[in-house]
Amino acid sequence: MNRIALKEISKSISSGLTPLRSNSKFWEGGNIPWVKTEQLGNKYIYDSNEKITDYALNNTTIKLNPSNTLSIAMYGEGKTRGSVSILRTETTTNQACCNLSIDEEKAYYEYVYYFLKTQYENLRNLSSGVRKNLNSNDIKNFEISLPESIKTQKQIAKVLSDLDAKIEVNNKINQELEKMAKTIYDYWFVQFDFPDPNGKPYKSSGGKMVYNQELKCEIPEGWEVSTISDWIENGKNGDWGKEEEQGNYTEKVSCIRGADINGLNGKGEVKSPTRYILEKNNHKILEVGDLIIEISGGSPTQSTGRLAFITKETLDRFENPLICSNFCKAVTLKDKMYLYNFVYKWNRMYDAGVLFGWEGKTSGIKNLLFENFITNFKVVKSPKEIVEQFYNKVKTIHQKKQKNLLENQKLAALRDWLLPMLMNGQVTVGEAKEELRMVAEPGTIYEKDKVSLDNLYNSVNYDYEVATVVLLTRQILNRTFGKKYIHKMFSNIQFFESLPVFEDLEFQENGWGMYCPILTKTIENKRFIIFEDINDDMSVINFNYKHIKEVANWINAEENQEFVSQVKHMLNIYQKSLINKDMNRIELLNTVLECMNVLETDSFDAIYTKMENWEMREEGYQNKAEKFNPEETRLMIDFIKEIQ
Repeated sequence: MNRIALKEISKSISSGLTPLRSNSKFWEGGNIPWVKTEQLGNKYIYDSNEKITDYALNNTTIKLNPSNTLSIAMYGEGKTRGSVSILRTETTTNQACCNLSIDEEKAYYEYVYYFLKTQYENLRNLSSGVRKNLNSNDIKNFEISLPESIKTQKQIAKVLSDLDAKIEVNNKINQELEKMAKTIYDYWFVQFDFPDPNGKPYKSSGGKMVYNQELKCEIPEGWEVSTISDWIENGKNGDWGKEEEQGNYTEKVSCIRGADINGLNGKGEVKSPTRYILEKNNHKILEVGDLIIEISGGSPTQSTGRLAFITKETLDRFENPLICSNFCKAVTLKDKMYLYNFVYKWNRMYDAGVLFGWEGKTSGIKNLLFENFITNFKVVKSPKEIVEQFYNKVKTIHQKKQKNLLENQKLAALRDWLLPMLMNGQVTVGEAKEELRMVAEPGTIYEKDKVSLDNLYNSVNYDYEVATVVLLTRQILNRTFGKKYIHKMFSNIQFFESLPVFEDLEFQENGWGMYCPILTKTIENKRFIIFEDINDDMSVINFNYKHIKEVANWINAEENQEFVSQVKHMLNIYQKSLINKDMNRIELLNTVLECMNVLETDSFDAIYTKMENWEMREEGYQNKAEKFNPEETRLMIDFIKEIQ
C-alpha cells in the first residue's frame, strides 16, 4: 500500500458556509440541503434538517458539493469532531464541515470513507487552538494508506459495505415495526377506537364517551384518571461504581447512560461502559419490565425525560447485567401488563414537549423534576383487559425489533473488527469473505459440510417429492424447467404453508434465488428424473416415465395428499397472468416471498432495500433490484398479499 495525502486524491477540498440568518431570502422556502456537523457520523446522508435557497447559493460563496462527497466534522468538543459521512446527494454544508470530492480515477470514495473511520482519534489529535478545532489544511495533508488498484479498494469497501447494508435493512424494518406499534397505540388510546366486545372500533361504532373535567376532554365510559405515580411500584437509583474491580467493588455491570437510551431503543449504537459496583447494590440491577428515564441532561431543543425499557431480548444483547447511571432513574411498574401502554403514553408526552415544563436547573444542568411530575400530572388509565390485548400485540413487535438489534450488534462488531485489519493488510479480502460466510448469502456446499450432507441424504431424501414436482409441472403447465425451478418450487410451498415433510430442508439465499443442499443432492441422484440437453449451455429436467407406476402410486397414497395438493396449488399460482409460467416471474415471486418471510413485513421500502443488497452472480445483474424494477416488485407484493 502507498501512503498518500488526501489532497493528492481529491478534486477539491473545501469547507462550507452559514448564510446570514437575518436574510430571509437565504432561508425561507429553501430546498437545497444544508448539513451541519451534528448530522455527521452515519455512513450516508441523504437530506438535511435545514435548507437554503437558490438565492443563497447564487449570492454567497457557499458551494454545492457533488454526490458522494466525503464530509469531515472539524468542530465539536464531544464525539462530533473527526466524524465522517458520505453526502449522497448534491448538498451544501456549514463552515464546520470539511468536504472532500474524491477523484474517481485515483481512489474509490467508499474505501477512503472506511479508512478515515479507522483514523477517528488521529484526526481528532490534529486539533489545535483553545476550542480544539480541526482545520482544512491539516485534513488536506492527512495521509492515508491506499492500495494501488482501485479494484482492490472497491473489493475492500464492498466487504464492509455489505455489512453496513445488512444493518441498514434491519434499521428500516425496525422503523416500520415502530410505526406499526405507534399506530396501534394512537388508534386505541388516543382516538379510542380499541376493539369493543364485538371486535369493532369502540368510538367509531358509537361507544359511550364521557367528558372528564380534569383532563378537559372526553374519555370512554368506565376509564379512570390517575397520576403517573399510581402506575409505579418503586424506583431504582442509578450507580456509577468504579472503572476497575477494586476492594468491595466486584460486581461487573454495563452502565446505561442518557447517551445510550436512543441506542437501547434502536436509534444508534449502545456504547455503555463496563463498571464495577458494590455487591450490596445488586438491587439496582435492571430486570425485565424496568423503565429507564433520563433525569439530568437534555439541551435547549431536547428535554430531559428520554425513556427506554427492558425486555428479555434487551438483556440478551449484553454480556453483563445492566444498571443505569446516576443521571438516570429506573422504575418498576405495579402491573407489568401496562409496560407498553406506559411507554407509548410517556413518549407521546415527551414528543409533545410536555416535559420541558417540568425541568429545573442545578449548576447549569437541566434536571427533570421527576417526583413532582409523576405525582401531579394526570393521565387516563385504560382498563386492564384492553391494556392486556395491547401488550400482547406490541410485545411481538418489540421482540422482532430486539432480534434485529442483536443481529446489528453482531454485524457491527464484525465490521469494526475487520475494518482496521483490511486497511492495514492483516486480513485479505478473500479471508474477510470467509469470515463473513456465516452472514453472507451462501451459494455452494462447502467440503466440510459434505459428510454431514451425505449422512442426511442416506437417512432422508426427496426423490419422490422431486419426481412429483417434475411430473405434475409437465402435466399441468406443459413445461419443463431446470434445477433452479425445483428449489424455487419447494421454497415457495414452504413460504405459503410449511409442511412436516419439509422439516429437513434448510433454504438459503444465493445469487439466483433460494437454494437447498439436500435438494441438490436429490436432483443429482436422478432416481426418477432425467436431464435433457437443450443446447451446449442449458439442460432441463424431465420425468423418467419408466418409473411412472411407482411414482403414481406414491402420488395417490393418502399420506402424501397434503404435499401433492400444495404442488398443484403452486402450479395454479404459476399460471396466473402476473407469472404466466415464466421462469423470471417465478424468480420474482420467490424473491419477494423470501424477503417478506425474512423481514416479516410487506413494506415495499424494506423489501426493495433487501433486494438491492441481494447479490446476483449471473445474467449481468449486480443484484435483484437491478433485475426487477420497483413497479413490478410492488405488483408482486400486492399479488402475494391477495393470495396468502
